[in-house]
Amino acid sequence: MEYQQLADEYINGSGELYEDRNPASLDHVLAKFRLFTADDVERAFENAERGFERWSSTPSPRRGLVLMRAGEIMESRIEEAAKLLTLEEGKTLAESRAEVARSSNLFKFYGALAFKHGGLTLPSSDPSTRIITIKEPLGVVATITPWNFPLSIPAWKTAPALAAGNSVVLKPATKTPLIAAMMADVLTQAGLPHDVLNLVVGHGGSVGHAVVGNESVAALSFTGSTATGMYIHEKLTHKKRMTRLQLELGGKNAVYVHREAELDLAVEIVMKSAFGLTGQSCTATSRVIVDRTLESEFKAKLSGALKNWRVGPGLQPEVNMGPMADGSQFRKVLEYVELGRQEGAKLYYAASVEGLAGGYYIGPHVFDGVTRDMRIFQEEIFGPVLSVTPAESLDEAIELVNSVPYGHTAGIVSRDHNAINRFIDRVEAGVIKVNKPTVGLELQAPFGGFKASGTVTWKEMGEEALEFYSREKTAYMGY
Repeated sequence: MEYQQLADEYINGSGELYEDRNPASLDHVLAKFRLFTADDVERAFENAERGFERWSSTPSPRRGLVLMRAGEIMESRIEEAAKLLTLEEGKTLAESRAEVARSSNLFKFYGALAFKHGGLTLPSSDPSTRIITIKEPLGVVATITPWNFPLSIPAWKTAPALAAGNSVVLKPATKTPLIAAMMADVLTQAGLPHDVLNLVVGHGGSVGHAVVGNESVAALSFTGSTATGMYIHEKLTHKKRMTRLQLELGGKNAVYVHREAELDLAVEIVMKSAFGLTGQSCTATSRVIVDRTLESEFKAKLSGALKNWRVGPGLQPEVNMGPMADGSQFRKVLEYVELGRQEGAKLYYAASVEGLAGGYYIGPHVFDGVTRDMRIFQEEIFGPVLSVTPAESLDEAIELVNSVPYGHTAGIVSRDHNAINRFIDRVEAGVIKVNKPTVGLELQAPFGGFKASGTVTWKEMGEEALEFYSREKTAYMGY
C-alpha cells in the first residue's frame, strides 16, 4: 500500500494539513494528511464504544485467532514495514526489521494468551459453595505512544488491550503515524472488526488533551516524557470517572563497568546501549560509571571503537546510526552538548558528520570528567551523548547509579557474582541488565521503571500486561 493511500484510509482528521517528512532527507514528503481536532477525537471515542459492544462479546479464543493472524501478516510484510519505519523515524533498516519482528511476535504472544485468559476456581470453607473469578474487559481504553518505537510500543499496548476484549483509541506520535496506520491495516486484514481500533493523530496540546479528558476512557496507557506523564496523572484526578493509569516515562540509565569487567565486552555493550537507535530510547545508556582503575583503558578502547561507527541514512546497509527523529530533538541534543562544555565536562570524543546534509545528523559524543551535580549527568537527553564518571568502589558506583531522579534501567559488566548480586539488590531500577546492553527487552518479561520513570502499579509486556486491561469479578456459587 502506498504511503498516501495508507494515510487517506486510516488518518481521517479535519484539522490543519500536515506533511510527514523523512528525517534523513527533509525534502522527502512521505504523505500529507489532516490532523485531528477535538471533535474528531470525540467521534473516535463514539466509534470505539460501538466497537467495544461487538469485540467484548467475541469469545476470547476467537479474539486470539485475530491477533495471531495479525502477527503472521506483519511477519509477511516485514520488509515493507521496516522500510516505512526507517523512512518515517530514521533508525537503521536493521533496527527497523528487529522492531517489526518484535511487533509481530507481540501479536502472536497475546493472541496465544487470549486462549487462556480467564478466571480461577477456588475452594470455599463451605462444602456447598464454589468460588470462581471472571476476567472482564474494561471498556474503551486509550493509548498514547511516542515516536522512538512507533510500531512496537503501539503493538505492546494494543495487543494485550485487544486480547482482553477492549476497544482502543490510539494516539501515535504526530511525527510517526504512518507505521501505526500500517499496524491498523494489518489488524484489519486479520479480521479485527471496524471501530475496535481507532487512530487519532495530532499534537499533544490539542489531541492529547482531548484524549486524556474524554469521559469514556476506562484506562489510559502513556509512554513519553516524565513531565507529560505527571500532567496526565494530575488531569485524571479531576475527572468524574475513575480512570486506570499506566505510565512509562523517562530514564537516565547507567552502566557500571566493575573492576572485574571484561573490557572489550563492556565497550561493545556501551556502544550498542548508548548509540544504537541514535540514543533515542528510554532504556539507552547515557551514563557510564567506570571503576577508576579501568577508566583510562576503557576510554581508549571506546574512542577507538567509535572511529568505525558510521552515521548516515538508515536505508544504507553499512550505517550504524541514523539521524535524529526531528529538528526539535536535534537542537535539544546540540544544546546539551554545549551545556556539558559550560559545566566543565571535557568533550572526550565527538564524531564528525561532515558530508552529511539534508537531515538531522549528529554523531556520537562522549564526555568525561562528569560529576553528579552536572545537568548532563542528571537530565534525560534522549540522544547520542554519553557521560563517563569514575567510581572508587562498588558502593560508590551504586550510589552514583541511584543519584538521579529516574529508575528505568541499569546495567553492570562484571565477572564477580558477589558484586553482580549486590548491584541487583541495591540499584533502584525496574530492569537490571548483567553483561547485556541496557537496550533490548523480551516481550514475555514484565517491564516498567521506578521513581520518575513510571508508575510501578501496572507493568507492561509479559502476562502482567493483561492485568492492566482487565477487571476481575468474583462469584460465590451455592449448590
